[in-house]
Amino acid sequence: MTRTDAPWCVGSRRLLGCAVLVLVSTTGGLPATAQGRAQEPDRIERHRVPADFMSFRGAQWLERDERVQEEQPGAVLDAMGLEVGDVVADMGCGSGYYARRMAQRVAPEGRVYCVDIQPEMLDMMQQLAERDGVTGIVPVLGDVDDPKLPAGEVDWIILADVYHEMSEYEAMLAAMRAALAPGGRVALLEYRIEDGTGDNLKSDHAMSVRQVLAEWLPAGFALAELHEFLPGQHLFVMKVAGDTEVPGDPIINLDLFEAVEQGLVEAEAVGAGNASVTVRIRNTGDDKLLVTMPVGVSFQAADGGRDMVSRRDAAIRLFDGVWRDWAVRSVGRQQGPPAAGTGDRFTIERPANGLALNNLMYAMQVGTYRVADSPLLYIPRVHGVEQAAVWIAEANPSYDDLASAVEDDRMPAQYAVAFALIYCDLAGIDVTRTRVWEDREQVFGLLRDPGLTAWYQIKTTGQIQQ
Repeated sequence: MTRTDAPWCVGSRRLLGCAVLVLVSTTGGLPATAQGRAQEPDRIERHRVPADFMSFRGAQWLERDERVQEEQPGAVLDAMGLEVGDVVADMGCGSGYYARRMAQRVAPEGRVYCVDIQPEMLDMMQQLAERDGVTGIVPVLGDVDDPKLPAGEVDWIILADVYHEMSEYEAMLAAMRAALAPGGRVALLEYRIEDGTGDNLKSDHAMSVRQVLAEWLPAGFALAELHEFLPGQHLFVMKVAGDTEVPGDPIINLDLFEAVEQGLVEAEAVGAGNASVTVRIRNTGDDKLLVTMPVGVSFQAADGGRDMVSRRDAAIRLFDGVWRDWAVRSVGRQQGPPAAGTGDRFTIERPANGLALNNLMYAMQVGTYRVADSPLLYIPRVHGVEQAAVWIAEANPSYDDLASAVEDDRMPAQYAVAFALIYCDLAGIDVTRTRVWEDREQVFGLLRDPGLTAWYQIKTTGQIQQ
């Protein structure tokens, strides 16, 4: 990872404090923007990009003491309800942090298949299990597209903050489904996108409910439970679709607009300041509903107020008929009007008709791209950067107009605006025609980040200067 000497940079394997740009190209060579034309909208990955898997050299991070408080593994295993004699698989087990704990719960008759694609991880796992006196763990060296689990034998599979790293996830989902015994379930842990608790991670190391279900449901799974008691992670419990041996009422997964059109929910939106909108919503029936909302939903204000647009996917569980407040992280579409207060109402509209804005909102959520040989760059996931990007796309302000509005203690204005320009570029907006670009020396002239410098060189000269 390319590091920066910017004063607000804090290094970590997964914690995001450094600027690292990752651009995605389907054509190879220089990015389209470096060839003198805007990036084509259909080149934008609308869903997500799998993360690089964690090297065994970083395994010490998996054994950190803080993990007990941050991830509450005991509470996770309690929710799974493991029993003596269960057969369990720990996918992407790494150093065996969860495998060792599960082995103790299913002992003495049970066993844990500890699956990883790095033999070094399995060696480390075995050493730690021996140190702790834990038995019943079976090391399995899997492939990126095959966990090599026995068919129809596994009662529980756990994926602890690892699914987002699976590059061949369709093959892996099929293999996991085949490995489950009747009544078998999957516990899937992923850091949340929706509420910001995952923003301290690289953007490709967190997933929304909507992203997870978009991949798991077509693969033949059904959602049995969704727990949100952890500080920063979703805990999904999945079963094979149609498996009636897993207890509990079915959970119906619906898009907000689909749910409203079918009369299954009532919803209204009100203001909540400059960084959020509150959707008041309730279930009108008896079914257990999981309602999701895509990034890019528009909230139209009345009487000339500031319109808003959602900057992340959102999800809410509606298992009863109680009215609930659903906080949706958002940014303003105009800079001038005041932010809406709690008494100000919005109309809720599908993702913006303007293609550039819609692409921009997806680009900001996905946050991971690759172009040619340019350095990796993860853009910091802070409100000011994303707000600046939307204002550039919607209102085309000057740099001076933006600077005072987006600067905060965490990031100088030059960095916020530079990152915002990159988001706009990725969304297919020709940033060289913006008013901010006229002031580009004020923005890029004082920056010390190598990733930002490389992007700027590509935009201005078509290549990275050595």
